[in-house]
Amino acid sequence: MTQYVRNNNSLKVAIFGAGSIGSYLGGQLVHGGCDVTFLGRKRFQQEILENGLTLTHFERTALNFKPNDFEFSLDPKSISEADIILVTVKSQDTPLAAQTIGKNAKAQALIISFQNGVSNKTALKENMPKHKILGAVVPFNVTGTGPGRFHCGTEGNLSVENGDEKLAELVAAFSKSGQGLDIYDDILPVQWGKLLVNLNNALNTLTGGTLRDGLMQRDYRKALAAIISEGLAVVRQANIEPADFGKASADKMIKILRLPNFIYGMIMNKIVKIDASARSSMLDDLEMGRSSEVDYLQGEVVKLAQQTGQSAPYNQKILNLINQAFLDGMSPKLSGSDLCKELGL
Repeated sequence: MTQYVRNNNSLKVAIFGAGSIGSYLGGQLVHGGCDVTFLGRKRFQQEILENGLTLTHFERTALNFKPNDFEFSLDPKSISEADIILVTVKSQDTPLAAQTIGKNAKAQALIISFQNGVSNKTALKENMPKHKILGAVVPFNVTGTGPGRFHCGTEGNLSVENGDEKLAELVAAFSKSGQGLDIYDDILPVQWGKLLVNLNNALNTLTGGTLRDGLMQRDYRKALAAIISEGLAVVRQANIEPADFGKASADKMIKILRLPNFIYGMIMNKIVKIDASARSSMLDDLEMGRSSEVDYLQGEVVKLAQQTGQSAPYNQKILNLINQAFLDGMSPKLSGSDLCKELGL
């Protein structure tokens, strides 16, 4: 096993919210030579301290870490010396996270929001007006596969907003794990591009299966194309042009989703690579009894539509179905055909 040395010269990075995404990003940075402190739930701390941390990837070699390769703390004061703090909590937990970080982070710390949605930077800034805060995007899916084990089942480069010289060190650290990090002067179009793709999280939650199983159903893709197309129209009417996400623009992705199964299956792996076991974190949250992030996905589309005098009935319907599923505490396990009926397609 590789020996990882922590020293005073290493870039100090804190992961605020060491769940699946946070543990995966933090582990990559440990491999990249950073001095990493994880701040998360006691359950994750216990699992990782007992089993170490293992990161697997559907294409890359696994990374294995021992507990003394990093620090895992339950005390917010542990982030006080961090040069960079990556915020990876669920969007609904952002205001509380911002208050905690604001009380404990040094004034020079760079805060980066690696979270879903488009509103987290604003929420962080409201509670941390004196800190430099950058938006960012995680394009891939990470699922817990066992105690201290996290698996990345889809591809893509991280994206972060330009604005600080420390980003160069972050890029270099991630690259040592084979993880790309792209820097953008304007992150909002990238965030909206990711959000439109992430509208699939809710559909995956409603079916209760894997992402691949859903996407191989033409009716499922028909429903997904409808909610993405509606979201795209709302965003463009608000004078925002979402960036391409992955290898296809939103317009091209919608056309591909509407193709017959045999054609879609032939080109699917050329557009986006998805591990057979990959599923959405929203489905994981439902099964773990946690709260839903849908207000920061479908909810953002509905909110923007209301703000700009538009309507988004498809996304509103999915929002309602997800809220009911979380009230029930289980996925309704809808088929693609069921989804189309719910949307009136």
